[in-house]
Amino acid sequence: MGKWGLTGATIVTPDETIKNAGIAIQGDKIERVSGGPVRGVDAFDAGDTVLAPGLINAHDHLLGTYYPKVGNGPYENWLPWDNDLKSAPVYEERQQIENRDLYLLGAYRNLVSGVTIVSDHIPHFVSEPFLDMLPVKAIREYALAHSVASFALAWGDEIAVEYQKAIDKDIPFITHIAEGFDDETKQDLKTLERRGGLGDHSVLVHGIAFTESDIETIKKKGASVVWCGDSNTFMFNATANVKKMLEAGVNLCIGTDSPMSGGLNLLFEMKFDKDYYTKTYGAELSDERIVKMVTSNPAHAFKLKKNGHIKPGYLADFALFAKKSANPYSAIVQAEIRDVELVVVNGRPAFGSARFRGLFDSQKVACQEVTIDGARKLVVGDLTGLLRRINRAVGFKKKLPFLPVELDG
Repeated sequence: MGKWGLTGATIVTPDETIKNAGIAIQGDKIERVSGGPVRGVDAFDAGDTVLAPGLINAHDHLLGTYYPKVGNGPYENWLPWDNDLKSAPVYEERQQIENRDLYLLGAYRNLVSGVTIVSDHIPHFVSEPFLDMLPVKAIREYALAHSVASFALAWGDEIAVEYQKAIDKDIPFITHIAEGFDDETKQDLKTLERRGGLGDHSVLVHGIAFTESDIETIKKKGASVVWCGDSNTFMFNATANVKKMLEAGVNLCIGTDSPMSGGLNLLFEMKFDKDYYTKTYGAELSDERIVKMVTSNPAHAFKLKKNGHIKPGYLADFALFAKKSANPYSAIVQAEIRDVELVVVNGRPAFGSARFRGLFDSQKVACQEVTIDGARKLVVGDLTGLLRRINRAVGFKKKLPFLPVELDG
């Protein structure tokens, strides 16, 4: 890969902002960041944009990517929702699609929303055959449990064994937890701690039933929490006490969950969570804090030591957003798919506006030109072929609002 750069953007690191800045890329790394034009590289004009670390979707199930949502909640816990899902006609419809194509569909759903890394919470033997073909990165190194309840799915080894793997390899231990309100689920955190799975390598997804005491324990242990606000409110008509977690200083991240229960994409989720916070707590959740919840916070949670920041030596995973607001953090949180001007994964463009054709060509990245969300975009791989295969599999032209691509014919 050649050396190249971008110039003229407002960079969100995300700890600070740098106006009219430049960034130079060498291979898959950020070589340097400057407060003006970058020199000595083939630099492309970023235009009136905000450049941020690639967004990290802290919780998804790529194999579960489909539409619409399914459910007749509120539920007591995740199990009756899963039973409703498995009995729904749309689930049978989804089952006609090859697993490979569901993985690709989920990856493109994330890519077009500015995401470069996804936490795909599922056993390794399920995901591993598909990860190398995706246009975004899915986290490969993690220990896991589905959940800690007696009705949990049999993912991974015993919790203490999985957590020890996390410590030994310095990788995250990921589990659903406190996802509901039955008596057993409300004791999930205590169960997890008793079974040896709570510590600074723990990534706790959902946490709807966390008490203030639970939150204090989580902070003391140094664990991270993933908030899936839209999915939680759809399934349970409630979500985690994020205000208390933020006040306690818990490392809080944002995830979408599957679109069969959660939001369309991470852009939608950020807006939903901001609105939910205002309506629930009568206070504003700042856009700066939200951006950290999809960049530096999940990078910390998932032990991604070269992601989540725009700094020399870090991986060149970043996204450009149209500058729709004077506040660069707001430009990210307010963005729609059409406002995602460029997504770079491992130093290579993967999605972007048609005006970046020269960049794709200079890096010898093969791409398609498509109309998505009403804008002309370039995208790696064969997105239109994927959508046509899905249409053939289900027997009709399937509308997928999280991937609003105009297909000819």
